[in-house]
Amino acid sequence: MKILITGASGGIGYEISKELINKKHKLVLHYNKNKKKLKQLLTKNTYAVSQDLSSSLGAQQLYEQTMAHFGFPDVLINNAGIEISSSVNTDADFWNSSWNKVLNTNLGAPAYLCKCFINTKRNKNINSRFRIINISSRAAFRGETEDFIAYACSKGGLVSLTKTISRSFGKKDNVLAFTIAPGFVHTDMNKGIIKKYGKDHVNKGIVLDRLTEPKDISPVVSLIVSGKLDHATGSTIDINGGSYLR
Repeated sequence: MKILITGASGGIGYEISKELINKKHKLVLHYNKNKKKLKQLLTKNTYAVSQDLSSSLGAQQLYEQTMAHFGFPDVLINNAGIEISSSVNTDADFWNSSWNKVLNTNLGAPAYLCKCFINTKRNKNINSRFRIINISSRAAFRGETEDFIAYACSKGGLVSLTKTISRSFGKKDNVLAFTIAPGFVHTDMNKGIIKKYGKDHVNKGIVLDRLTEPKDISPVVSLIVSGKLDHATGSTIDINGGSYLR
């Protein structure tokens, strides 16, 4: 299958990409700046694209580059995400700029990519099934600390995006959408949180013997890509070590 994955150089995105490469899929690997991390993933079946998804132009160019590389994809994985610590005590300019950057990257870009591909599918009468996988967070359901209001809101929006796409474009356009909601995942991006709050804080509520790792998420993504979970379209799969149960 032909797959576009955003944020492929991050911990979760890297592990998902590695899993899908091993399954012989063809991938467009999006990254922002860290191409060096992708070096081991570059094969004849992968193509790396750098774009800043905090701007609508970045999302538009990623869509265009994907189409130019291998045409319409079978799967879109919206994995790229950022978090910026910004409490209510932060000055207004920084709070607003970080809010906009987080919302644009985590929600605006995924929504725009979905819009572009679904519109192309409809206009070109592409009948094949198109699967969208949105990587959200348990923060979408339980909320977050005051530092990460924007992050929690963006991830909640992703869940709603998934449900709306599933309801609106399933039967009419053969588009399926799924959400995966990890808990705290042991990645480089989260090392700062571990340092700030301590291991006891991030382990709180987990009923297993370790933090969730990217390798716990990638097999679930691969299963969705395979089509074996198609009748779960619109749903959210929790992968949080039992730390938040709905």
